[in-house]
Amino acid sequence: MNVVFAVKQYISKMIEDSGPGMKVLLMDKETTGIVSMVYTQSEILQKEVYLFERIDSQNREIMKHLKAICFLRPTKENVDYIIQELRRPKYTIYFIYFSNVISKSDVKSLAEADEQEVVAEVQEFYGDYIAVNPHLFSLNILGCCQGRNWDPAQLSRTTQGLTALLLSLKKCPMIRYQLSSEAAKRLAECVKQVITKEYELFEFRRTEVPPLLLILDRCDDAITPLLNQSAGNQ
Repeated sequence: MNVVFAVKQYISKMIEDSGPGMKVLLMDKETTGIVSMVYTQSEILQKEVYLFERIDSQNREIMKHLKAICFLRPTKENVDYIIQELRRPKYTIYFIYFSNVISKSDVKSLAEADEQEVVAEVQEFYGDYIAVNPHLFSLNILGCCQGRNWDPAQLSRTTQGLTALLLSLKKCPMIRYQLSSEAAKRLAECVKQVITKEYELFEFRRTEVPPLLLILDRCDDAITPLLNQSAGNQ
């Protein structure tokens, strides 16, 4: 289970599927960080991606000689940005990839905005987390709780990040959580709800020993004080 490889494979697939020719990589604030952790700019340049732009930039030039690879989180803000983009396209063709599950209504809105028929494809590639090293990822969330309870927006983002991680690793796990923690229980319930709702996405080949997602609460951390401080912890 290598999260760097999983995300890098998604980015490589996006670029390969767009075919030969000069390309622009269109991202949002979060996906910019996701891509930069697994690919250097020089590596991507070798794959004919010559321009890197933010979807929220107001100063992008019209460049009809470029293909656009869009890698975006499926937020309402980003969907609105891409709808505006499709109504006045700056590039010759668009390959749109969302980093997590996107609703059918949003896909319909994109199709309705594509009056000039510049969209080649819309797909979900589940690289919705920052791969720090092969066995460590982050969601770059600060202040996820209000006291001992989840901040609703951060609970949603954490659920999205965890389910994307599972999909990218092709795992449908048993879920266990710290019984004494209401926050751990709430997160476990949210992840389970997504797996149940999107069950078709989680239909992976069964293994002899099923994978396990263990959710612990660091507010009740009895393990870290026992570790050698010089070793650090992940």
